[in-house]
Amino acid sequence: MKTTIINWLLVLFVSLSWGASFMFTRLVVEEISPSHLVSIRLLLAALLLGPLFINKEEFLKMSKVIPSLILLGIINAALPFFLFAWSAQELTAGMLSILNGTSLFRQNPTFFQEIGLLAGFIGLLIFIGLDEIRVVFFPVTLCLIGAFCYAYSNNVLFKLNHINSSALASATMLSGFVFSIPLFLSESQSFSFDLSLKTYLATLFLGLVSTGISFIAYVVLLQRSSPVQASSIIFLVPITGIFWGAIFLNENIDQKVILGSLCILVGIGLTNIFKPKKLLRD
Repeated sequence: MKTTIINWLLVLFVSLSWGASFMFTRLVVEEISPSHLVSIRLLLAALLLGPLFINKEEFLKMSKVIPSLILLGIINAALPFFLFAWSAQELTAGMLSILNGTSLFRQNPTFFQEIGLLAGFIGLLIFIGLDEIRVVFFPVTLCLIGAFCYAYSNNVLFKLNHINSSALASATMLSGFVFSIPLFLSESQSFSFDLSLKTYLATLFLGLVSTGISFIAYVVLLQRSSPVQASSIIFLVPITGIFWGAIFLNENIDQKVILGSLCILVGIGLTNIFKPKKLLRD
C-alpha cells in the first residue's frame, strides 16, 4: 500500500509540474526565442542536478553507457524541448499538453492495458478535434515528433534501471544542454537580459522544477514501476495543462475537454489496475 501511495504522489507531482510547463513556455516564448529557452532551461537543470547527484560511483556506471546518455540528451531533452517551445508560438498551452499526451509507449502490455491506452488516445483526439489539427498542421506535427521522441526515450530510461535515477536525470540534462548549444548559437535573434520579472520566474520554474526536479521524480517512478504504468502521467498532463491554461491564460474549457478527460481517466485506470507482462530490459 505504501508503495502504491508513493507512486501516485509521484504521478500527481510530475503531472502538475509538466502540465504547468506548457503554460510557462507559452509565456516565455513571448520574450525569448525557442532556441535560447531550450539552452537556458537545460543549463539550469544541469547546474541544479549535476553537482548534487553525479558522484564517482555513478559516473563510472554511466561511462559504460555513454551512447545511451547521448541519445537521451537529444531525444528526451534538447530536441523535444525545442519542438514544443517553437510550437508554443502558435498553439495554446492546453493544445501543447494534449499533443504531449500522444507519447504513448509500449512494453509488453496486457490486453486490458492496451484497451486503456486506446481509451486514453481517443480522449486525446476528442480534446484536439480534427478540424483544429488541420488548421495548425505544422506546429502540431512538430509536437507529434517531440512526443515520439519522449515515447522512445522512456524505454531507453527503463533499461538503465541500474543507474541511480537522480544521476541519470542529471546526465540527461547535461547531455541535452551540450546538444542544445548549436541551436543557441545558430539563433538569428540576439539574446537579451532585458526581460520582465514574469519571464524570469517562468524560466526558473521551467529549468529547476519542470525540467530538473520533475524529471528525477519521473525516472524514480519509471524505475519503480514500468513504462506502461508510468503512462498515467502522459494521460494526466493534458488535463493539468488544460486547467493551468484556463486558470492563468483564460483558455477555454468546453464539453469536449470534459469528455476527453473522462476517457483519459478510464485509460489511466485500465493501465494501472492490470499488471504488465514480463518487462524486457535487454
